[in-house]
Amino acid sequence: MLCPECNTENSDNAKFCKNCGASLSGKGFSQGPMVSQGRASSNQSVVSDNRNMMIIVLAVVLCAVIIVGALVLMNNNNSSDSETVVSDNDDADTVDADDQEESSTTASAVNSWKIHSGSISTGSSLSDKTYCSVYVGTEHAGENCKISVLYSRDGSNLNQGNIVPKTVDSSGYVSVPSAYAFDYYPDTALVTIYDANGKELDHLTVNLAEQSGTQTF
Repeated sequence: MLCPECNTENSDNAKFCKNCGASLSGKGFSQGPMVSQGRASSNQSVVSDNRNMMIIVLAVVLCAVIIVGALVLMNNNNSSDSETVVSDNDDADTVDADDQEESSTTASAVNSWKIHSGSISTGSSLSDKTYCSVYVGTEHAGENCKISVLYSRDGSNLNQGNIVPKTVDSSGYVSVPSAYAFDYYPDTALVTIYDANGKELDHLTVNLAEQSGTQTF
């Protein structure tokens, strides 16, 4: 054991220091070998902890590198797939554009049906039928269509406005008489033109004077 006064090494069963004579039976002394052993053990523990920490850090870094590499590889694959899809879409867009152009041309041909002008004639007597003649253009001469003319007076309908199949004459006109005579002269006529399948192509509301004779629009 070490003397607490002069740090001289003494035997474990000594009661007094062989150097200075201080009592070794009291508190405050320490055993050299035990202290050295404790320090050595502590140092070994610190070294072991440091080594374990380094292993953990290396493992974490390695996992991070693997994850980053996997993400980069996945992004590259996705980019390649996206480019392929875009290329396919380009082709699809080209086809769609062609289809749209063709559809647009067809729609334009159908929509070329217009009510350009016309006339409505009523006899001098209310017992006379009323005639409507509509000009749709000579380019439709000989083509089949359908037409309806709904007559009204003061907001009340004078007829049912039935849809009647007709053929455009060589002058580009479609003419249709009313199904029966009216009790009043009409003040409004709603003219609607349809294709042969009954699809509406154009319509026009015509305001009329409440009198007999021919009125143009």
